[in-house]
Amino acid sequence: MEYSCIELNNLPDEILMIIFQKLNNIDVLYSFHDVNQGLNKIIHDRVFTGHLTFVKWSLDNFIDLFSSNIMLNRFCLQILPSIHDKIQWLDLDF
Repeated sequence: MEYSCIELNNLPDEILMIIFQKLNNIDVLYSFHDVNQGLNKIIHDRVFTGHLTFVKWSLDNFIDLFSSNIMLNRFCLQILPSIHDKIQWLDLDF
């Protein structure tokens, strides 16, 4: 049996949208922002940018989705400015 190598860029946009919708929006934006033009077009869709949640609730507490200041800085300085006009709802820490 011969194996073929399929890269993320080789998948149709529709398949990428289905995959990305199963993931956290913040993770998708952080991981794929400015990787290439094709992925930027997909992740800048309102599906991923319309409602952003920066905290995750557990049973009795919230968890900060940014594990470091480097992640937070990149998000605030690079990603948010590029999608600011598409954001409709933003959930932040109290």
